[in-house]
Amino acid sequence: MVVATAIPILFPASVFSSVPAPIDSKKRILGQFFTEKSSWLLPHIRDFITSSRCRVVYDPFAGTGCLIAAVKKGVSSITEGKGLDIDRSLGWDYNDSLIEIPHVDDAIIVTNPPYISNYSARRKKINRELDKYFASTNYDDIYLLALDRMLEAQKYIVAIVPETFINSPYKQKNRLSSVTVLEENPFNDTSTPVVVVCFDSVSKSLDNIKVYKNSTYICTLGEVEDCRLVPDNSVKMKFNAPSGWLAVRCVDSTNPEDRLRYAFKQDLDYDWENGIKASSRLLTLIEIDVPYDKRALFIAQCNQLLENIRKRSHDMILSPFKGNAKNGLRRRRLDFMTCRAIIERVYCRIMQKQSIMQTELSTKD
Repeated sequence: MVVATAIPILFPASVFSSVPAPIDSKKRILGQFFTEKSSWLLPHIRDFITSSRCRVVYDPFAGTGCLIAAVKKGVSSITEGKGLDIDRSLGWDYNDSLIEIPHVDDAIIVTNPPYISNYSARRKKINRELDKYFASTNYDDIYLLALDRMLEAQKYIVAIVPETFINSPYKQKNRLSSVTVLEENPFNDTSTPVVVVCFDSVSKSLDNIKVYKNSTYICTLGEVEDCRLVPDNSVKMKFNAPSGWLAVRCVDSTNPEDRLRYAFKQDLDYDWENGIKASSRLLTLIEIDVPYDKRALFIAQCNQLLENIRKRSHDMILSPFKGNAKNGLRRRRLDFMTCRAIIERVYCRIMQKQSIMQTELSTKD
């Protein structure tokens, strides 16, 4: 079954009402969204499928069969399609592909596996039905387990998965051939940001894995990873502190001009007194000891480093946030770890310079 942000799994009737749920309710509960557009089948992805020399397109989460149909129509070397699904009503051979995927000779997997995190499953109160899957993996999202199952079954894989894959702890990224960010949504009824990952199962350096935005090559996955900052907790600071002076907008707005940024508290239009909670993630106030006369410089340098990271990584180092801005570009989210790492680097740079100046003045005295 082809889904996004959730699972193609059938639950016992007792999980829901005894009255059949309307389609919209089922989508809300299970997150079932079918990939009906073929905008994902870009030229370089079509070339990857052709270069595999496989003649069978194989979808172990087949759903309505949209992906099988798109590949058979769009790739001349594919002459046959095979699908599996856990939903018997869809007409495919039955299989629970989160447990095991049968090998098929001369086949390339092309699929959109189920996505749902352990946290989301618990929030939706469907975690009991998923415990057997999460118990078999250390990953916190079902689609990462699905990728493992695919790689156990076949050499060549094309999968549409959440864009958060780029920043995920997935252990087999070295077997990728490419990652493609789709800024045009391939789903009709959800705006989940996605990427197309192509695996050739050949182990390689991340510097040899290509990253595309739509049909344009932008960099390697290694270059993206080189931009990743990790905090060392060397600087004392407190996030979501009502008494803080340093404000941070942690998500891009739909307005392209209203981007992620560091600012003085009074320069961001927000009800800080009532809005900041321990769980706040969209905006935050940070308590950190920076001399008053250095604060404007501190903010400017934090923003400069943030923009530098965004430019060098082509925004890939930051996870997507709720679709695109009005200019069509993906909105991004600044996680607290990266936010902290930026602050640490700027803090050390500014305070070190101040220390040197004080030492020079002391020496002159």
